Order: sequence, then C-alpha cells, then structure tokens
Amino acid sequence: MKNNIILFLIFFILIYVIYYVLYVRKQIKYDKKKVSSDLKILEIYYKINVKKIGYQRVLRILNFVNALMLTILMMIIMNLDKFIYKFLIAIILIIPLIWATYYFLAKYLKYLERKSE
Repeated sequence: MKNNIILFLIFFILIYVIYYVLYVRKQIKYDKKKVSSDLKILEIYYKINVKKIGYQRVLRILNFVNALMLTILMMIIMNLDKFIYKFLIAIILIIPLIWATYYFLAKYLKYLERKSE
C-alpha cells in the first residue's frame, strides 16, 4: 500500500511537470486559433468562458486534472499482468474517464465563472 502511494505521487508529479513544460508554459496568452482540443471541448461543449476565469488559471487546473486522470489510469493498468489486458483496459477506460473528469471539471469551472462575475 505504501509503495502504491509513493508510486502514485511519483507518476503524478512526473506527468504534471512534463505536461506543464510541454504545454502550459508555452501558452502565455489566449489565442482562439491556437487553443488545444481539450480547452476547445470545455469552451464549445460545456460553454466555459475562459477569459472570465483567466486563461492561465484554467490551464493550470486542466494540467492538474489531466495529470490526475492519467495517473489514475496508469495505476489501474499497472496491476495487470499481460500487455494485451493492459492495452484493452486502457482503451476501455480512457473514454469514460475523460468524460467524467471533464464533466466535473466543467462544473467546477462554471462555479469559478459565476464567482468571478
């Protein structure tokens, strides 16, 4: 149990830092043409106003949620033995996990949007 918690924290920090360096740090100003697909999903499907909340704040929250989602997925499939099972479970779980995390993320961002008015 202790090893799993340590491994979870290491994976989370590693994914968070990599995502931050490759994505968040480069996106300083909001440009509607250069917005990533995950941010477009939040803007178009969930109707989140990124400018009201703050572009950098939304990117940091999105970075945290994506790192957490990927870490949870990795911890689930890591305990399986065969590669084919790992692959199949990852494919099966990724869509519902993305949907659920982005749904709750959109609810939280809507709350932040109302709070900033």
